[in-house]
Amino acid sequence: MNPTFTLVLAAIVLGLPTAGFLVNALTFGKLPKAVVAWMGPGVVLGSFVAAVVALVAMMSRPPSDRGITIVFWHWLNASVGSGGGVAAQAGLNANFSVRIDPLSVLMMLVITGIGGLIHVYSVGYMDHDRSFNRFFAYMNLFVTSMLVLVMSNTLVFLIIGWAMVAFASYALIAFWYERKSAVVAGRKAFVTQVIGDVGLVLAAFLIFLNLRGPSGRLLHTVNMQTIFDNVGPGAHFHQGLGPVGGGMVTAIGILLFLGAAAKSAQWPLHTWLPDAMEGPTPVSALIHAATMVTAGVYLVARFHPIYQQAPIAASLVAAIGIGTALMAGFIGCTQYDIKRVIAYSTMSQIGLMIFAVGVGAYSAGMFQLVAHACFKALLFLAAGNVIHAINDEQDIRAMGGLSQRMKWTFACFTVGALALSGIPFFAGFFSKEELLSNGLALGPAVPWLWLVGVTVNVLTSFYIFRVVWVAFKGEPRSEAAAHAHEAPPVMLIPVVVLAGLAAVVGFLNIDFAGFAPVTGFTSFLRPVLGVPSHQPSDLVGGLALLAGVVLSLGGVGIVWAVYGKAVISRELVPRRLPWLYQLSYNRCYWDELYDYTLVRPVAALARGVRTILEPDVVDAAVAGVRDAIATLADDFRTFQTGFLKDYALVFFFFALVGLVVLGLRLT
Repeated sequence: MNPTFTLVLAAIVLGLPTAGFLVNALTFGKLPKAVVAWMGPGVVLGSFVAAVVALVAMMSRPPSDRGITIVFWHWLNASVGSGGGVAAQAGLNANFSVRIDPLSVLMMLVITGIGGLIHVYSVGYMDHDRSFNRFFAYMNLFVTSMLVLVMSNTLVFLIIGWAMVAFASYALIAFWYERKSAVVAGRKAFVTQVIGDVGLVLAAFLIFLNLRGPSGRLLHTVNMQTIFDNVGPGAHFHQGLGPVGGGMVTAIGILLFLGAAAKSAQWPLHTWLPDAMEGPTPVSALIHAATMVTAGVYLVARFHPIYQQAPIAASLVAAIGIGTALMAGFIGCTQYDIKRVIAYSTMSQIGLMIFAVGVGAYSAGMFQLVAHACFKALLFLAAGNVIHAINDEQDIRAMGGLSQRMKWTFACFTVGALALSGIPFFAGFFSKEELLSNGLALGPAVPWLWLVGVTVNVLTSFYIFRVVWVAFKGEPRSEAAAHAHEAPPVMLIPVVVLAGLAAVVGFLNIDFAGFAPVTGFTSFLRPVLGVPSHQPSDLVGGLALLAGVVLSLGGVGIVWAVYGKAVISRELVPRRLPWLYQLSYNRCYWDELYDYTLVRPVAALARGVRTILEPDVVDAAVAGVRDAIATLADDFRTFQTGFLKDYALVFFFFALVGLVVLGLRLT
């Protein structure tokens, strides 16, 4: 790849959204609305075009030459250590450099491509909002932050991008700050992500302080390619972070996943994602379906050399991922808010991706990431069309009959539901079944975690087709639903495009005798991620595929059995196992558990400090200092008599004392 040409492309990809944010922000909302409506989506789509050009240029090179590091500027270059020790021979070099390789280009395409469609949709969705300009400034900032995160080649700027994403998500979730619930949701998301940021920063420090080169010399580097060259399998492999499965590399893997779990809403840092639906629907589509929540998957895949040397950490990643997938799918089955159902679906599907990268099926996890970005953004935007058409109502019990009034939206939402459920031959069929097949071949606790994974298939089909049936079928159950109308073209066209992608993107992973666009998705990512250590046999893979499809169809059958034989007037609550229904409906009581174990004890401690410690100890100590100074001042005030003879006497006394001291020192 030509370095100069690649540098220009990388600058365009990063620079256009950054320029859109700066122009919008520095004009303080004074730009004409029409200008913002073109500039906001335009800079992101322009960035997408540059990313496509980068993809084409990269694919023209042989697989071994599809990675290049571009240095934009030299920011920090300092020696570490002093004297003649080995530490003095190393240097801290934190240049602002980006890595252009198949993995980063893939993320660039998802961020700018799906993000660009969401920006176009937002022009119509936010048309009547008085903070139209501010919204697009935040959206452009978010895209910039995500691009910094996925393109950075140094740990320092990876962390900066990671933190920028947290801030941008906070600003967008709390966009309607007049509503207390939106502010609380934004704050909850930000605090949760900061907890994860601590893990990422600690992992970076441990890598910097402990990574050794082939000679045993401490490298003290934050350059990610240097780190990967000295950790994990490969031509230059050696135990740069200690022995395989050792305490150091395991600790680093767990701390990295702490950051990933917070960003990707994995247990136990998952509770912020459903509340984040307080933001506008395009925000839900951009941040909580297509880009930000997938950052954790990207992080584990990018740092796969470390996880290949830390089997305990990798197994923990896989177990938490599949557990979160099951829990979120279970909760999604009873929610009434259409956006919250899709939010729990996001949490569940991200859990499957985390499971895949945890077991070592990195390409399968990334393929599910791409497919999920298409059909989940589709579901959110189609849901936005419904919400927009029925006066911001989000309760599916107040909908019904929309399939006749919003035919295009209904058709597109159904395509998204089919893709999400893994029904042949939509995107999710190819990505999810490959993911689960690799899990059966590679995963810890085989086949038990795989069985959990296919159980998620049933739950997924049930909760999403429950929404299809309750929201779109039957008769209208509210005045707003009875008068619903189709969305305008600016909102409908992006939804139709995403529906087309959700229908066909799965074929990217099939090599039709060498004629696939990228000769198979796995082959495309092989220069970065390699291939799984084991592949499922044709028989095992075929049986896994068949089981997944049957169970997915089973979920659809359950929806038809429950909802298909009667006109729906209300949500149906089962007579048997009501406690199980309440457990799902109340989101497994995780918020209540955190409230009782974390929030209330801290609040009680704060009240105790305020009522006891502060007045009796802190205030008393401050008052004591004040009284002592006041007493001392009163004592010294007696020396201020105003008589010259008194001042002369004091001066004479201290002069005499000084002469005596001086005389003693001279003798």
